[in-house]
Amino acid sequence: MKITNILIASVGGQGGLTLARVLAVAATLEGLQVRTGETLGMAQRYGSVVSYVRIGEEVYSPIFSPGDADYLLGLELYETLRNIHYLKPGGKLIAANEYRPPYSVSFNTPESSRDDVIQRLKSLAPGALIVPARKTAVESGNPRALNMVVLGAFIKMSGILKTSNVEEAIGLVISKRAIKPSLLAFRKGLELI
Repeated sequence: MKITNILIASVGGQGGLTLARVLAVAATLEGLQVRTGETLGMAQRYGSVVSYVRIGEEVYSPIFSPGDADYLLGLELYETLRNIHYLKPGGKLIAANEYRPPYSVSFNTPESSRDDVIQRLKSLAPGALIVPARKTAVESGNPRALNMVVLGAFIKMSGILKTSNVEEAIGLVISKRAIKPSLLAFRKGLELI
């Protein structure tokens, strides 16, 4: 198996780091090597958070260069757009339809709408999938589980990990009180593809 590079773009509090941990545990359950790394913005809550996940038979470094991501998973549209340069040509993008523009964008520049950002993402990454993750997470009983919805859509689209291993990893990583709605959100994410 070649090395698969996954970049997760999010803002603090959305569960980007948790999503990376679930992927890492699931890959380990399959006997694969995993390396993860992250870059955190200045603010913990709502600051930029980028997680790197590398999965393969022999993986040495957690970080990869712009243009090397096989997959870009976005939990927030603007952060996904800010990190689109990591996606390699032909790479796949899945993003939540969640839009929280940073203060500087909201007040210091002409307003970009959610639709403008989605259109830009689709022009830069043909075939990009924008999923109703927040709505789907609410339906699952946990509005904060939008990361698990995106994970489900990613696993269904990519096929790189077994669903059973991802579900086991969710049980190992997620807090006990949130496991059931997180599993439901993950399964609903599988159905979006």
